[in-house]
Amino acid sequence: MNVALLVIGTALTIVFIVFLVRGKKYDGWLDALEGDAFPLKSIYGVGLAMQELGVAKLRGNIGDELRGNTALYYSQNFGEFYAQICWAQVLSFSNLELAIAFLIAGSAFGTSTMLYLVAGIVLCVVTAYYFLNYTKDKIKTRSEMCDAEFPNSISKLALIVNSGVILSDAWEMVANGKDGVFYDLMKVSCDDMNNGVSPMEAFRRFGEKTNSDNVKKFTSALIQSMERGGGDLPQFLVMQSSELWAARRQELLQKGEKAAGALLMPIALMFAGIMLIVIAAAVQSFGV
Repeated sequence: MNVALLVIGTALTIVFIVFLVRGKKYDGWLDALEGDAFPLKSIYGVGLAMQELGVAKLRGNIGDELRGNTALYYSQNFGEFYAQICWAQVLSFSNLELAIAFLIAGSAFGTSTMLYLVAGIVLCVVTAYYFLNYTKDKIKTRSEMCDAEFPNSISKLALIVNSGVILSDAWEMVANGKDGVFYDLMKVSCDDMNNGVSPMEAFRRFGEKTNSDNVKKFTSALIQSMERGGGDLPQFLVMQSSELWAARRQELLQKGEKAAGALLMPIALMFAGIMLIVIAAAVQSFGV
């Protein structure tokens, strides 16, 4: 038993309880959180209360990156709110995990003391990394899903516009024609236009939310076409559709080549294993 570690663990536990009580005033915020992104949300009041102290406030490069990611993933209006929630997750879980680690390590005997302490610290670092990068990883996944669905949606849009439907109506028809992340973002841009946002601004926001270079390039070119009056819009969409499908085919070929390359090592290992079995059987037969 290590008294010093027990004292530190007890102190961290007291700090956790004190800030948990002080953070009760944030229960209204926490009740609004839904989904797998917010496990054990009842303890986030600890981190939110800690942020009231100057030393624990979200700042620096970490703060700037976290605010940018949350604004992109959720919305510009709620970016600061979710950034504070993410930082509260880091502070709350770090305090709790360190308190438990020090208490367990202090109660242990022999070499297991340092083992428990190191395990607790590693868990704390991994948890902090997970929460700080959760939104960033979600944005990356969303971008990949948007890239996969992008050529098909633009082909539909080109077909509808060339049939004589105006762009905003065609956009809404495509958005409501299928479910998925990409189409959900299209529906958000439709809601923006229905709420008075100009189509060009709605398309710009749509491109930013996808965080896809291909989509942002397309929306930028689409806005330029609209600024010129939109006379070349049908031809522009047809050309974009052809280019996107060609780029998509090239991308799939590259992924296929990478997948084939990744299979070489397992195949080589399987071949080596089979050869060892054959050689072992041959040696055994000669020995007999």
